[in-house]
Amino acid sequence: MNRHQRTLVALSGTPSDHALVRYARLLATLGFARHYYFVHVRTPFQRMVDPQSDRQALAACESLVGDVFGSPRPNLTSSVHTLDGSRVDQLIDFIHAQRCDMVLLGHRKDRSGQRSLARRLAMIAPCSLLMVPEGAPVAITEIMAPTDFSDHSADSVEVAASIARAAGLSSCVVTHVFSDPAIIRYDEHVDEMHRNKQAAFDKFVAPLQRHGIELQPFFLEGNNVARSILHAAQRHESDLMVMNTRGRSRAASILLGSVTTQVMIESPIAVLAVKHFGAMMNLFQALKESHLGGQGNAKTN
Repeated sequence: MNRHQRTLVALSGTPSDHALVRYARLLATLGFARHYYFVHVRTPFQRMVDPQSDRQALAACESLVGDVFGSPRPNLTSSVHTLDGSRVDQLIDFIHAQRCDMVLLGHRKDRSGQRSLARRLAMIAPCSLLMVPEGAPVAITEIMAPTDFSDHSADSVEVAASIARAAGLSSCVVTHVFSDPAIIRYDEHVDEMHRNKQAAFDKFVAPLQRHGIELQPFFLEGNNVARSILHAAQRHESDLMVMNTRGRSRAASILLGSVTTQVMIESPIAVLAVKHFGAMMNLFQALKESHLGGQGNAKTN
């Protein structure tokens, strides 16, 4: 059991960091993690175009963290670091060295729409990753957890329920996208299909730890699963998506499923990619350690 809950917040050294640090403060007020590492990696290109010295870059990050993050709760510590080199390599090394169990990462609107850094970290980091696109709500008021009724998505649904409890919510939407191959449909067929989906959902959620949260099923038919999930999130006005990464073994747990990948690329809201329980570290263990299930109904909006 990992008792040292540590979250890495990856700073870009740009004005968009302000919202990301605000999101880190939001998580901290809800009881996430005991230590926050604010890390800015200065790449060779940034060094070339940015005249700041290492000391000035560190001072700028420390000022931002001090002003925005502050001291959101007692017994919480934070530190600020600047590193040099490849962002992916330096962040991965830092995650391993400090045994971080979550990475909080932003994505700027002026960057490529593929969000490659977030996807690469979600694939290879031994921990969960929370991506917060620039302009995403800094709030947790409606959580959606997509599921395909697999063990992997069971992990993420339990995490979503834990977060909902910590955020003072009463429910969490659990979305299942399906495709009906039938060419000819009739009322009895549609009714039977929905009964079967409800039965599968009930069987899926029965053994899960719900933390007192109502898991509301939402069934949606669609051929493009990722787009359907994003449509469902928009319809429910969700501000956090909790999804699983793929993999049934320790080695396979580094792979990122195609649906999660596509959602991460296109989502306008925060997406938490949860590592499967087979991974070296996972957010669910951290959530259990911080006893989020026993906290009060803190409002976040």
